[in-house]
Amino acid sequence: MNESSRGEQANSEQTVVAGGCFWGMERYLQGVDGVLSTTVGYAQSRTPGPSYEEVCSGTTDAVEAVQVEYDPTRVSLRTLTLLVLDVIDPFAVDRQGNDVGRQYRSGFYWPEGTQAQQEPVFRQALQELADREGRMPVTEVEALRNFYPAEQYHQDYLDKNPGGYCHISIAKMHNVARRQRYIESIWKLNREQYEVTQHAATEMPFRNAYDNTFEPGIYVDVVSGKPLFLSKDKFDSGCGWPAFSKTITPDVVTEHEDRTIPGRPRVEIRTADTQIHLGHVFDDGPADRGGLRYCMNSASLRFVPKSEMAEEGYGEYLSELD
Repeated sequence: MNESSRGEQANSEQTVVAGGCFWGMERYLQGVDGVLSTTVGYAQSRTPGPSYEEVCSGTTDAVEAVQVEYDPTRVSLRTLTLLVLDVIDPFAVDRQGNDVGRQYRSGFYWPEGTQAQQEPVFRQALQELADREGRMPVTEVEALRNFYPAEQYHQDYLDKNPGGYCHISIAKMHNVARRQRYIESIWKLNREQYEVTQHAATEMPFRNAYDNTFEPGIYVDVVSGKPLFLSKDKFDSGCGWPAFSKTITPDVVTEHEDRTIPGRPRVEIRTADTQIHLGHVFDDGPADRGGLRYCMNSASLRFVPKSEMAEEGYGEYLSELD
């Protein structure tokens, strides 16, 4: 999907993004549904046609970037923008991961003639991020002054060198198409919801939305809306977080070893679809309900009362609450 594979496309637009070493960003974007081709290169250079060595020297002020051709009927520029912000540190100055230098700064660059369409998209996404995090990103948003394709050995580098270093994890590269389906919903989460679901943070016990909620209804994934728990399986465990004896069906969650607390191994619970963090499962639940305690974070859930289930599309579960 590099420059050599680009052909005439009935629906195609271009943009240029930067987010650290271009090897990883290119490979990541190639997994996006709707990306037609990618070319790694050097943008905003003071020196015409710079070499990799010149860019690394810092004398050109060029940034390692990826020129992306995409089909806007399959992936919007906003979705592309959110996916880039999802895997970089937009608050880091002149670095991403272990790579440090001006060439590793992050940025969004609109090609000539596209400012009215592209600049507002970039700036809105960054402002929304600032509103959520309480600080302004340092990611550049500029007109594309120039873009020089990098040397051929840099194109599709990680395909040719699977063991090459990258600040973007292989897991995120493989998961980007799935992530694409939910990135807009993830972006709308408040800060606590985001930290809990995306970074496995833990909300405050006893001071969360559903610890004391026991009315009939259904608990769904806060990102996708997919059913996870029924109110009939909820019980007061005294731990300060919502507790359930079981999931709606076993396949809606996945289990993961968690050794983040030294000497206290736990089993983390994530949703099978969106892969958001829910909480942990323990074997100290009520014996008459199977002995399990799914200790969940309210921030990962949305409760739909029984009276609203049919209207919201969960009518098939009403009989299970009788």
